[in-house]
Amino acid sequence: MFQPTQDPWTEARLEELGPYEHDFQEFKGSRYLFDRDEVLPSFQYGLSKQISAFANGAGGRIVIGLDDDGHIDGGVPVRVRPNGTRAWLEDIIPGLLSPKLSRFNVFEVRGDGQPASALPVDRAVYVIEVPPSEEAPHQALDLRYYLRIAGKSRPMGHVHIQDVLRRTRHPEVGLARLGPYGEPELDQSDPRGPRALVSFRAFLRNGGRSMAQHVGAEMIIPRPLLGREVRRRNLELPDVHYTQTPGEVAFFRYHPVPLFPTQEVFFLRVWVQLHAGNIDAVRAGAGLAWKVYADDAPPRTGAMALSGFGVVARCLSWLDGELAKR
Repeated sequence: MFQPTQDPWTEARLEELGPYEHDFQEFKGSRYLFDRDEVLPSFQYGLSKQISAFANGAGGRIVIGLDDDGHIDGGVPVRVRPNGTRAWLEDIIPGLLSPKLSRFNVFEVRGDGQPASALPVDRAVYVIEVPPSEEAPHQALDLRYYLRIAGKSRPMGHVHIQDVLRRTRHPEVGLARLGPYGEPELDQSDPRGPRALVSFRAFLRNGGRSMAQHVGAEMIIPRPLLGREVRRRNLELPDVHYTQTPGEVAFFRYHPVPLFPTQEVFFLRVWVQLHAGNIDAVRAGAGLAWKVYADDAPPRTGAMALSGFGVVARCLSWLDGELAKR
């Protein structure tokens, strides 16, 4: 996927691009935009195809003012319109696509007036960076959809359009927060030795633009962190079910209502048990893992070590003290 950099665009950086056009980069000469003292009538139609291809795919950049070998060819006048070329490009680009493009950047690389500069002071190279669009697929001005394939912007077939629709219509539901809840229970009554019971709460958030109709998630806990009492507490919420695999137990809950874009909800409360038999594993990085399911989107996964929580560190210190007394 295309990753814009934070480095400023300069003549030296343009030359470093070399003669490399690929799925994320397209070079266009200055005459693509401007020739014989006028903007070419074909420019906006051609640019709309290139931007459509990058927005519908993994993003990329269009550089106007470089020849096919990646060298500055003299540049485009900085005022092809009274308000300036860069401002004019920023004004027209959103309307080149349907639906309109909401995210892009236009950079202007001007000559510095030095003898070694390849650009006169009144000319510039323009870099248009287009990230992958969440509103894709985007239609160009010729009423076709485009995609970057083998370094070229090509019309999309039906299968490609369906793939983009599925990609952008997926809800983006993931774990928003996971943290301790309440004070730990420090228990000295168990004949097998002291133990600490710690509770955690998990929250989910839909960070996408589509409503999630069906949402479910599972919290995966290593078996050494469980016990009969902990397992009972983890099943107290309605509609929580568990499955067992070697070495771990997964507690799954189906969220009873759809999750709207930007909405965050409490999802699950889980307990773990710390004792002499697992404190070394906790210190070594044992913790909680999760999988979040939303409609037909790929599951979102993650994990977090327990040792990073202050309450767990306090419980481990308490256990060390209690065990030292024995």
